[in-house]
Amino acid sequence: MDSEQQAVAEAKNTSFMARFGRRNVILLTSVVVVLAVIATLTSQVISWNEADERLVHQSAFTGNLTVINQAGPYLKAFGTTSAYKKVISINFTGDSSATASAIVPLIPIRFLDTTTGGARGVSRFRLPGNVPASESGALRGLLKIHEEFGSQETLISNLLMRATTENVKASARMMSVEQHYSGGNGQLSQDFSDQLTNGIFVTEQIISTGERDKSDDLSNLSKQQRVTINIKNDAEGKPLRNAPILGSYGITVVDASIIDIDYENKVNARLEAQKQAAADEALARQNLKKAEQQARTEVALGEQAIAKQRAESEKLKIKEQIDAERIKANAIISAQQRVAVKAELAKEQEEILKQQRLEALGMDVLAEARLRAKSAALDPKYVFDETLKAEVKIQTALFNSLGNSRLVPEIVIGAGQGEQNNGSEFMRLLAADAALSLKKRLEKEKK
Repeated sequence: MDSEQQAVAEAKNTSFMARFGRRNVILLTSVVVVLAVIATLTSQVISWNEADERLVHQSAFTGNLTVINQAGPYLKAFGTTSAYKKVISINFTGDSSATASAIVPLIPIRFLDTTTGGARGVSRFRLPGNVPASESGALRGLLKIHEEFGSQETLISNLLMRATTENVKASARMMSVEQHYSGGNGQLSQDFSDQLTNGIFVTEQIISTGERDKSDDLSNLSKQQRVTINIKNDAEGKPLRNAPILGSYGITVVDASIIDIDYENKVNARLEAQKQAAADEALARQNLKKAEQQARTEVALGEQAIAKQRAESEKLKIKEQIDAERIKANAIISAQQRVAVKAELAKEQEEILKQQRLEALGMDVLAEARLRAKSAALDPKYVFDETLKAEVKIQTALFNSLGNSRLVPEIVIGAGQGEQNNGSEFMRLLAADAALSLKKRLEKEKK
């Protein structure tokens, strides 16, 4: 069966070679091999650099090291290259899905009071570029880093991660766990960044003694001896520091921070106990305030009732006073009204008496006038005077009538600014003259 299959395959190959030609197959194979060789040679001559990386290139002919900073294609010339990120980040948050140059688990720490925990945070470092060699020929910058570590992975594990771990632990040793969870995480993160950049502080421990509490509960961390950390200063008063291990390589710290601390179980238990104690204290304080408020409320209600009763009494008293004042005012008004009525009646009586006196006086005058009239009616002189007055009135009316009547034709003697009746005017003058003459004669006769 197998021999038959081989025979069929050989027959197919023979037919393909017969159809395509052995020469053409050899030619096609040669072209493919040449293209592969050209591609390989090209990749060894020209290569590509990313924008966030620096390359250390070692010549294949001289062995010299050069730093390639620019992004894009460069001449490799069969040399070897090692890539270094311009900024290397170390993530020790424990998040495996984070993006960083190196992802490591939480860094174990120990606080001043020997409490342990795990630190979460991030640190970022900027690598130097192409720095010229010193006068003695020693390499500096990225070339020195490459000469000592050889690759980015070795640099991270042997230098950057070690520096990060040492500074995190040194920062945690400067405070107790109680200081940290009481709001000291910001200070811890600041100390970490400061020491990673400028060097770890030179410190000394100060031990103070105290009385031990009787309780041995885990929630009670008070000790017989209390240790504090003091930072030493130089002669100028500046803090003493160890030389930063990154400074000799020209590596700078971009940023470094501790995000949070995972405490050990007994600290978490103590925190829960403190939270419960704080909650109980807050509840007791709230109940005390509630009881005090209720007592104050009862006192206020009692004072309110007393004040209300006092107000009612004052109200009744004021009402009685108002009623008494009203009665008094009504009595005064009634008395004043009676006095006014009496005064008005007296005035009316006085007016009546006055009127009666005037009427009596008028009757006397009337009687006297009547008596005088009777006596005057018999007096000849009185009769003559009355007759004379009547005669004067008659003559005056006569002459007025004559003056208004037309006895002669109208004659226009002269004309002035307006037309006048000269005849009528002349008769009026005559009448007036006659009346004056009569008046004078009567006055003479009367004398």
